[in-house]
Amino acid sequence: MKIITNKIWSPILLSLALIMCIGFWSCDENESDKISVSPQRLPTVTSIEPTSGILGTSVTITGTNFTDVLEDIELKFNGEIAVVTESSETSIIAIIPSNTTTGALSLRIGSSILQGGGPVFTVPIPEVTSYDVVSGILGTSVTITGANFCPELANNGVSFNGVSAVVTESTSTTITTTVPFGATTGAITVTVDGQDGFGPEFTVPLPSISAYDISTGPTGAIVTITGANFSTNIADNVVSFFDGVEAEVTASTETSIVTSIPAGASTGPISVNVGGQLASGADFTVTATTLIIPLDSNDDDVEEVVLVDPASSDPEAVLGFMDLGSSDLEFGEISDDQGLVTVGLRFNNVAIPQGATVTNASIQFNCDKEGADPVEVTIYGENVGNAAAYDGTSGELTARALTTANAVWDIPEWVAAGDRGDAQKTIDLSAIVQEIVNRGDWSSGNSLNFIIQNSGASANVTVDDVGREAENYSDSSPEDGAELTIKFTQ
Repeated sequence: MKIITNKIWSPILLSLALIMCIGFWSCDENESDKISVSPQRLPTVTSIEPTSGILGTSVTITGTNFTDVLEDIELKFNGEIAVVTESSETSIIAIIPSNTTTGALSLRIGSSILQGGGPVFTVPIPEVTSYDVVSGILGTSVTITGANFCPELANNGVSFNGVSAVVTESTSTTITTTVPFGATTGAITVTVDGQDGFGPEFTVPLPSISAYDISTGPTGAIVTITGANFSTNIADNVVSFFDGVEAEVTASTETSIVTSIPAGASTGPISVNVGGQLASGADFTVTATTLIIPLDSNDDDVEEVVLVDPASSDPEAVLGFMDLGSSDLEFGEISDDQGLVTVGLRFNNVAIPQGATVTNASIQFNCDKEGADPVEVTIYGENVGNAAAYDGTSGELTARALTTANAVWDIPEWVAAGDRGDAQKTIDLSAIVQEIVNRGDWSSGNSLNFIIQNSGASANVTVDDVGREAENYSDSSPEDGAELTIKFTQ
């Protein structure tokens, strides 16, 4: 009987033990759930100090069930995560983050979340109340007065009617800036951490041009422009002549600008751009620059024999003989029984910029001896960017390359020695000069050479009188030498 009794109770005891274990497990699970949702375990906020502030403001939050483990805290101001700098079981210190706007605070400690929503923190909108000046041109200093600005420069944005300006100083109530390039009349806006405050209208006056001290002039001439609302900073004033050719400004005040006529300028209105605002004046007439270039060496007016007189016994009367010291220059007559000659004239330091527009050119001679017979010569230029000096090598003048452009001069009668007038001045040679200065190897200050050949009625003359004889250059009377005049615009 005892053995049977034990067999009966063993299953019963086992079942009771299992039931007790299940019961204990169930009790533990229920208790755990109760703790996790217990109000005593959730964070609470009792106060926040201060209750309003801008970016960077330090805020102290007081409450319960906080933690001193910074990594377990997530604090947001209206959705923007703040940086927590200190914490304990009852307080949290944090910094208001960028882009924060007015709204409720939210807090999470570990997995426990502040219930019911936190207190509202107010981020004040910047206010603009006044300016120390109400108008100004580019570069004018402006101090803006108001409220809720940021002492940190980088956190304040300023714009003049939508054009951004540079902030140079700031406090919570003032901002100092300058009128930026491109500013126009309109409101000044102050932006602090994404929030805009709008001020009253600020006037950016337009520049105006009233007069020029001269109304015409050649390239390089100095011009003073009078007007209003220019900048005292030279670099802020951009002066342009007609067709947009920019000029150099050398001095400026609020009412005047000093400049010079630039290369390439043409007749038309002058404009002044000050900080993106444009003023246009009356037409300015750009006249041609005139260069007068005399010969300056005995070796720069030369003759080369091209037609030999077979009856001559002169050893210099040979084809291609170069005469660098002739006492005169013959056109349309033979030279002292040597023969018909080609004349070369080399002018130095011709100050024309490459590509300038040549409007007129001529060579003025001085009559050495009267002459009335028909005389015709064809004038060419030497087709090089910088004509080399003559060295007397036989045939060197006629060996030089000629320009395509040329001018046929039917020389009028020369009445008396010493005459230096229109009859002794060539026809227009501008096409010849233009071809040379258009060359890529031409530079201002180079030397320019003219080559004068007999043609037409003068091509085969055999007499040594009644043609035309011009004075050559000599150190004793340089004023008698040939002189080149060129007019050009750039």
